[in-house]
Amino acid sequence: MTLGILLKILSTLAFTAMAIGVRIAAPRIPVAEIVFFRSVVALALLFAWLRWTGGFPGHLATRRPLGHLGRGLSGTAGMFANFTSLALLPLADATAYFYASPIFVTLIAAFALRENVHASRWIAVLIGFGGVLAMLSDHFGLADFSRTIGQEGVGAVVALAGAAFAALSIIQTRRLASSEHTAAIVFYFTCLTTAVGAGALLVAQFAPALLASQAYVAPNGGEWAALVGAGAMGGCAQILVTTSYRYADASLLASYDYLAMIWALAASLLIFGQWPSLAVVAGAAAVAGSGLLAILGERAFVRPAPMN
Repeated sequence: MTLGILLKILSTLAFTAMAIGVRIAAPRIPVAEIVFFRSVVALALLFAWLRWTGGFPGHLATRRPLGHLGRGLSGTAGMFANFTSLALLPLADATAYFYASPIFVTLIAAFALRENVHASRWIAVLIGFGGVLAMLSDHFGLADFSRTIGQEGVGAVVALAGAAFAALSIIQTRRLASSEHTAAIVFYFTCLTTAVGAGALLVAQFAPALLASQAYVAPNGGEWAALVGAGAMGGCAQILVTTSYRYADASLLASYDYLAMIWALAASLLIFGQWPSLAVVAGAAAVAGSGLLAILGERAFVRPAPMN
């Protein structure tokens, strides 16, 4: 169990390092290009890992290709939204919005899937919703009506959309996990993000009127390092997460996801010199608290499913 927790903590550091790379590249490199390079580097690492562990091609066998497609599309939309928010918001702020996804998971489970949602999860939703409102009040300038809704307001909306898409991806991943190997879920998702990123770049190249904003930009030395680093850290994070589930229950490890908010806050201050406002800090704390409450409630009422 201790090894699983350690691997999970290392994965949160790797995901934060990936976000730093995206944040460095984002001011000049289009989001589609960032998605493509992040994905193709991660795909190479995942393929090498599968070969090294003997999981290729056996672990990639699937009986549910349409399930992978649905999970991949929602996850790809979430990645585009997440990377866009990193270009528009400080690192800590964008990360805080991303961890609002458990709120959307509960809402989708209750209203779309008609699942029985326990009272503790509804309380968590209310707390998390209050945290989101607190952050929105800062980014939309609700406390000062003389301010106009600018880049940060747009970034907040995109970040929340990313959290909603991530919630859809989480629900679909849970469904796939009952019959598919974790490595297959990650592998096919990364293949799809690579293809979508490449497709967007090709459309921008040959039909610029449709997607001019995503036209390829030749990276400089620092941007190449950021793009490759983001891909390598993203791939490593996925491998670390996948391996951690062999040593500890998913319900236990989920609570360690919120360490990424601490790493993001430190990186935002030390690397980018950006300190979030009091409203964002309070909102992020509420969002994290709501997520932890939802996890504790789920562990109390649901027995973890056996891992593949």
